[in-house]
Amino acid sequence: MTGEWLIIFVKAPTPGEVKTRLVPVLSAEQAASLYRCLVSDTLRAARALRDVQVVVAYAANRQFPDLTWLDEPPALFLQYGATLDERLEHAFRWAFQQHARSVLVIGSDAPDLSTRWLRDAFRFLRQCDVVVGPTTDGGYHLIGLRQPHPELFAQMPWSTSKLFGQTLHRVAELRLAVRCLEPIADLDTPDDLRGSLRAASLRRHTHITQFLKTLTKSHATGQVLRTASP
Repeated sequence: MTGEWLIIFVKAPTPGEVKTRLVPVLSAEQAASLYRCLVSDTLRAARALRDVQVVVAYAANRQFPDLTWLDEPPALFLQYGATLDERLEHAFRWAFQQHARSVLVIGSDAPDLSTRWLRDAFRFLRQCDVVVGPTTDGGYHLIGLRQPHPELFAQMPWSTSKLFGQTLHRVAELRLAVRCLEPIADLDTPDDLRGSLRAASLRRHTHITQFLKTLTKSHATGQVLRTASP
């Protein structure tokens, strides 16, 4: 088994529990379908990596107890912890207990995530202690470590524009060597959705691209998005 691990955080695509900030621009069912597309594209980018162990950290639901809702579901373990910092700490600790040499953890809601971006992260991580993949809204979508550092997750400003900067400050306090990737956008808000719609023609063929094209053909949803666009 390879020493390089990629852990993907995935939630069950339950309507009303994923991508809730996109409602009411989208219905709860549409938001859940969009999330499923993002997860599928994330897994496709991950599977193209060579010599990397890909594992899903899964937050299950009664409607979706496992990953059988996906084609070719990968290996998984259940997320553990009441808060995101606890879940991240557990995921890294679990992977290193399985004798991983280096571990990347990513989310599953960035439409422009690519295999190349992930490959760069692993390459950087061979040369430093920490790799961070920031998002354009001031957070981050990826973090990689070569050994556990739970201090990087304790009392952090999750889901705010301060997360990335505070993480780099914490890395400096710990005197760790860090490399940062180019920022990518995530898809959480109606403004993110409109930005993704505008960029859809420039993006490679993906599940999310096809879904966004379908959205614009829907009279009601398309009208809301066009009316609210700047």
